[in-house]
Amino acid sequence: MTSLSLMSCSNGGEATGGAGGSREDVSLVIASWGDPFTSATQEYLVDPFVEETGYDVTIVDAPGKYVASLEAQNQANNVEWDLLDSTSAPDAYIAYDKGLIQKMPDSVKERITEALPEDAVTDFGITWSILGYITACNADAVAACPQNTTELFDTAEFPGSRTSISTSPLVNLSLAEIASGVAPEDLTTHEIDLDRAFAKLEEFKAAGGTWWNSGDQYMQVMSTNETDMGVGYSGRAYAIAEDMTNLEIHWEEGLYNPGFWNVAEGSAHSEEAWEFIEWIATNPEAAANWGQALGYSVPNPESFDYIEPEIAETLADYPENREELANMNFEWYVTNYQEVNDRWQEFLRG
Repeated sequence: MTSLSLMSCSNGGEATGGAGGSREDVSLVIASWGDPFTSATQEYLVDPFVEETGYDVTIVDAPGKYVASLEAQNQANNVEWDLLDSTSAPDAYIAYDKGLIQKMPDSVKERITEALPEDAVTDFGITWSILGYITACNADAVAACPQNTTELFDTAEFPGSRTSISTSPLVNLSLAEIASGVAPEDLTTHEIDLDRAFAKLEEFKAAGGTWWNSGDQYMQVMSTNETDMGVGYSGRAYAIAEDMTNLEIHWEEGLYNPGFWNVAEGSAHSEEAWEFIEWIATNPEAAANWGQALGYSVPNPESFDYIEPEIAETLADYPENREELANMNFEWYVTNYQEVNDRWQEFLRG
């Protein structure tokens, strides 16, 4: 456990969220992703929150292990975390389905929805660290670059090696359904036709190319010409474009992929944990500083007043980008999780 902030206030007082006891009795633990995530959360969110409240806040690194770790903590009857920083969307929906994260109190939700768009607030948290899965193409390597997801999956019209994320079946299946003719605006309630989607993905995979399992690997396979085009994180695509000047980036028919702030079920200080989430939701400048430091989008529209225009234009919630991105059907994924993941592993092995 890495303690990044242990600060208390000598004067007592009630917690804003309504918990009794003095503020120095409150100690929150946030699970995060490691640097640079952890440092940004510390500097731009935790430090100003601690200065206002006098709470103790500790950040621990647990990258990619939220669900498994919470299950282990619950089995041991020893929940160690209060808050989850940027839970991936599929994991957040699965964790809520498993009872590992809390339902947001109605009063908190009512106040937060006054600051954030309706689709940024769920029953279990707020969207955060948002990115787009978008199309990127090395224009020097091919005769013509695809301009959207449908064209990216058209391997005859747009030949060239392709890449996509190997660790997210829902992303790939959703894109394959768009390429098969499902309207992007319908995707959020669409039940994926697995046979059709996997058939489309087989065509995509047959074009060749290394599939990536981390943002660093995505940057590598694109920047070293291991692959000509493909699906990638929006922020990483723009980072590649800093050196690869002929990299084309297209948002059309891409996917909106939020993370979430959540409160762990069994937290000893859940009211104060929700207070922290409400503070984040209603402090657009703090959110902007966090997002600008990492290249991730944040949900408060007012945050864009504090973000440099050239950075804002690369973020998923920038209005022109957001309108191009489809929402995924995470509820469907939770219901069909086992079948989807079994078939996905078979697809990767094939």
